[in-house]
Amino acid sequence: MFPFVTMFRRTSLHLLTLVLILAASALPAAAKPARVKLATLAPKGTSFHLILQEMAQGWKTGPDGGVAVTMFTDGTMGGESDMVRRMRLGQLHAGLITTAGLGDIEGGVSGLQNIPMAYRSLDEVEHVLAVMAPKYEQKMYEKGFVVLGWFDSGWINFFSKKPLIEPADLRGEKVFVIANSPGTVEVVRELSMQPVVLEPTDILVSLQTGLITVVTAPPFYGLAGQFYQPAPHFLPLNWAPLVGGLVITRKVWDDLSPAQQELLKRTGTEACQKIRTAARAEMLESITAMESRGLIVHKIDTALEKKWIEFFDTVQPKTRGTVVPADDYDAIMGTLATHRANHPAPAAP
Repeated sequence: MFPFVTMFRRTSLHLLTLVLILAASALPAAAKPARVKLATLAPKGTSFHLILQEMAQGWKTGPDGGVAVTMFTDGTMGGESDMVRRMRLGQLHAGLITTAGLGDIEGGVSGLQNIPMAYRSLDEVEHVLAVMAPKYEQKMYEKGFVVLGWFDSGWINFFSKKPLIEPADLRGEKVFVIANSPGTVEVVRELSMQPVVLEPTDILVSLQTGLITVVTAPPFYGLAGQFYQPAPHFLPLNWAPLVGGLVITRKVWDDLSPAQQELLKRTGTEACQKIRTAARAEMLESITAMESRGLIVHKIDTALEKKWIEFFDTVQPKTRGTVVPADDYDAIMGTLATHRANHPAPAAP
């Protein structure tokens, strides 16, 4: 009997060991955090940066191990075209970028910003974005990117070394044009201006040296970049909205769990909404701050605004098929026309 008992005990021990191994293998392994490198041109310490930091903290403590974010600010990863290129190469995984970068992914997006004086109000900007966003999100998804959120940060205005009051004052001026935008270069030339192609990080030194004499920028960026010092004249003309989005590569997105994807989409949208609110408030605050430091703000009355609108009405068609793909130009301008017909501006008192 003894050999039988011994064999039974050994067999039982082996079975118990096998059961424990199988049970252990059935337990989920501790999830490792996903890692995302995110870049933006936004200066460190600005509301853009702080809002992104808050979002990143939520990603870090999220489900399935969370998503750890390494953030690069101040254009340390190059201009927005460089950021998109790095994302395609896997050197970066996400970016908060404007239409300058988004247009490198899907050219039609440029129409959200680059049709001069197409928009009369920020309400119109939001309406067009709501209508066009699903189309652009699908196209960018097909090209390897997922849009987590959209934002605008108020209006782009004119900073110049000498006063720019009327459209005729633009003639001969050397104006900043962002890199990789050949259509814009041609339109600027047709306006009898001299386009100077640069990265945004080169604007300040180019103003200081006289390489450029005019830059279009939102006030908060003019303040952060100190453009108002070498270009102390400011025309508060609502030339175009600054529109952008938070994007992540599909390669990283597809490796995330459904719970992580839901978190990134929700918090990315929330972050962009916060950026919109903060930037619009800072637009006015920045003008006041620069005025206290010597910025000369040239007022625009109704008659002068009408003159600029009429001038850019003749310019807008020049962007069709050059700066903005023709189909997208037509869709955006058609959407604006319909919206205005349904929401007529109140009559002047």
